[in-house]
Amino acid sequence: MPSVSPERTIRTHANIVHLAGDRAYKRKKPVNYAFLDYSTLALRKHFVFEELRLNRRFAPDVYLGVVEILNESEPLQVSELLQQPRENPAARDYAVVMQRIAEDAWLPAMARAGSLTPGHMQALMQRLVQTWRENPADETTRANGLPANLRHNTVANIAECERFVPLCLDRPAWQRLDALLLGWFEANQALFEARVRQDRIRDGHGDLKPGNIAFVNGRPIITDCIEFNPLFRRLDTLAEAAFLATGLQSLGRFDLAAKVLSAYQQAASDDYPQALRRYYQAHLACVMGKVTALQLDDPGIDDNQRQSATKAARGHFALAGFYAREPHVLMVGGIMGCGKSTLSAALSAATGWPVFNSDVLRKQLWGVAPNQRLPQQAYTDEAAIAVYQALAGKVAHAGGGVILDAQWPSVPLRAIATKAAHDAGGTATMVLCDAPDETVRQRMDERERNPQRVSDATSDLLAKARSRFVAPQAAEGLRVVAVDTTRAVPEAVGQVMAKLVWAAD
Repeated sequence: MPSVSPERTIRTHANIVHLAGDRAYKRKKPVNYAFLDYSTLALRKHFVFEELRLNRRFAPDVYLGVVEILNESEPLQVSELLQQPRENPAARDYAVVMQRIAEDAWLPAMARAGSLTPGHMQALMQRLVQTWRENPADETTRANGLPANLRHNTVANIAECERFVPLCLDRPAWQRLDALLLGWFEANQALFEARVRQDRIRDGHGDLKPGNIAFVNGRPIITDCIEFNPLFRRLDTLAEAAFLATGLQSLGRFDLAAKVLSAYQQAASDDYPQALRRYYQAHLACVMGKVTALQLDDPGIDDNQRQSATKAARGHFALAGFYAREPHVLMVGGIMGCGKSTLSAALSAATGWPVFNSDVLRKQLWGVAPNQRLPQQAYTDEAAIAVYQALAGKVAHAGGGVILDAQWPSVPLRAIATKAAHDAGGTATMVLCDAPDETVRQRMDERERNPQRVSDATSDLLAKARSRFVAPQAAEGLRVVAVDTTRAVPEAVGQVMAKLVWAAD
């Protein structure tokens, strides 16, 4: 009789995973939640074999079989590897047996190490699309994508999240999400119906979070799909990609999330509406928050695990609020030479959002090359209005967000972009850049020596620019993040992103 002595045991809200040698043994906890029931031995046996069957669609070489566990203590006594269920009165539990994957091959570890590339995201999305194509939807699967079924999931999930008020989110935040998710759903029923007609519904994975993905020799390995309820994995293929993007953003990797969505769009040939992607991400962030918070029900977790789970759940719920405030219009402003363009480029790299620059747009409006100098009449108040209107025009086509790099020196000019953000249902944030005059002059003098520069501003205009700049007022309806651009750029990016994600007002 084989014996298993676990080197390490991992516990989640629903599973226990024993790591031993080159294998992982995944068991079901005897729990019964509103959305999941493993409370009896018969149910655990059924779902262990379902997990084996369903996950072999994604990673056939990783899922080796099932073993019966014949005792209640360690070392575990297990049966031989099974491929089909059988009757054995001696079985005390069951475990899926998986090929163990190196710790540093899992996506979160690779993200922390900085070893993930756009190529990894492309390979992953291509693997998913291949699986979807190999498993076409039947009528039952397509029916699960209809609005009536989706509405049930939306309402049930946000209702289940309420029990984690106020530990993981405050009541006003929960109330906003409750109203917004249902409102978005009702407003976009035609989109959901169109997705069914377009054959975008599949019996897929249902839990495509970063921790369920690894890369071995560059090949994507996808594990741990949902087996306990087919409704949770019969999804719009966009929802699968959105789940992974949300998980990456919960790790702070907004840049990788943008690459996932771009790779999905290309691999699946899916020109999806942003409103649909936004709904899915808000809903799925709430799902992640709820599932993470459920770990707090386990009396076996220690204080460190409890604190970690609470922090992670709060982060997921904060992300849901972040999606609810999209599109995010970042007005990166301040006087010339204050570091706007450097910070704008860094924010674009961190978020995947496009950046538009007032100097470039002004040259385009005048029909000249970016490095060609413009006459004084290009800088009148009337000319400025045209430039800022052109910048605000980019908001209507924003996905999750857009970065508008300009001085934004006055209330009327800022009002142009603020209105565009509000008209799009989003949030305007002023990223107010500044630095000491000595630093600004040095930057501008260096820029003037560059013949390829786009800006026509010179350091002798600094005093005039300071005198004309009107600081943002509370009545403007703007969030404001004041950034000292003498700080390291990554610090400034982190300051802005923290404001966008965590500020609920």
